[in-house]
Amino acid sequence: MLNMTNLNLSIPTEGAAKLDLIIDLGQSGLVTPEFYWSSAQTTDGSEQELMLHEALSKIEEGLILKVNGRRQMLALTDLNLEAISLDAIINPLTPQMARISYELQSVKLSTEDIVELQLASSIDVPWPCLVRVDAFANLPASRLLTEETRSSGAILLGLPGQREESDFLLALTLQFQSASPALSWLAVGFQHVVPDGADHIAFILGLFFLSSRLTTLIGQVTLFTVAHSITLTAAIFGWVSAPSHLIEILIAASIIYVAVDNLYEEQSQRWRALAVLGFGLLHGLGFASALGSLELPQDTTLSALLFFNLGVEVGQLAVLVMAFACVGWFRQQPFYKRRIADPASVTIAGVGLYWFTKRLAIYLF
Repeated sequence: MLNMTNLNLSIPTEGAAKLDLIIDLGQSGLVTPEFYWSSAQTTDGSEQELMLHEALSKIEEGLILKVNGRRQMLALTDLNLEAISLDAIINPLTPQMARISYELQSVKLSTEDIVELQLASSIDVPWPCLVRVDAFANLPASRLLTEETRSSGAILLGLPGQREESDFLLALTLQFQSASPALSWLAVGFQHVVPDGADHIAFILGLFFLSSRLTTLIGQVTLFTVAHSITLTAAIFGWVSAPSHLIEILIAASIIYVAVDNLYEEQSQRWRALAVLGFGLLHGLGFASALGSLELPQDTTLSALLFFNLGVEVGQLAVLVMAFACVGWFRQQPFYKRRIADPASVTIAGVGLYWFTKRLAIYLF
């Protein structure tokens, strides 16, 4: 439901009625994600319309607005393309919603008119499609379209709309609609850990294999979370900065350190918290570098950053849950450190060494 389609019909007391189609074009089948990304990178509105001419023509043909049973002509007035990155467009968990705006210019609507919105079988959209009609300051009417039910049915403009809150699916869809932008950034943050953040996953697993004591793990993960949240926020707002290639090399080094440190648990406990704090600050700069390649919304930067960071934490928690599911049963066994934790730490150190060598070689040569 994250990338569901929206049809919003607004009918003011004065002026022309406006119909907004909010659709994830990259997931609609009307254009490829690559083509949508290319179109979104074009800043000229006329050129965007020209590039998307075929898709817009299909939408104009399949988007039907009837007034008193007669289809009305819609005039395209605006085209707004949202795009964080090509990877986000390809992934349905991070919807990139395009807003296509039309005006109804041929008829003046009144409170006695009946409207109906339909999506013809000739076009497909990410389902479901939420229809909302705001008319003459009345309460809005909401209808839910599906691939099988493509019509809103008749809606009398003169009566206050009914949202049909008793319909559980509609109520749930409305909640998803209001939370959609926030959930998008939460999903982006999650993906920067699972599956894209292999080095971050390795570091978290390094913390997991440190000790069989759950309180120690919780304390260190909490410290790591606070630290990388601080530098992520500071870097996004331009308060701190560092070369991304240097950060990537140091992150690999931090993985080696934590993994090797696990082998000498008793000797390293005094400095472990300080090391986790420092590496957390380092990983936060790494997240900021990755987030810098995306386009944060200027009007809701703080909100997007908050949910991105929350998504990172959810991804981090998912890694720990998977680790517990695999070997958590053995954490209290006497053979756990020798047969499970130490071999796993050696493996993590080897992976970290490979990344460190590769990244250093790329930087030097």
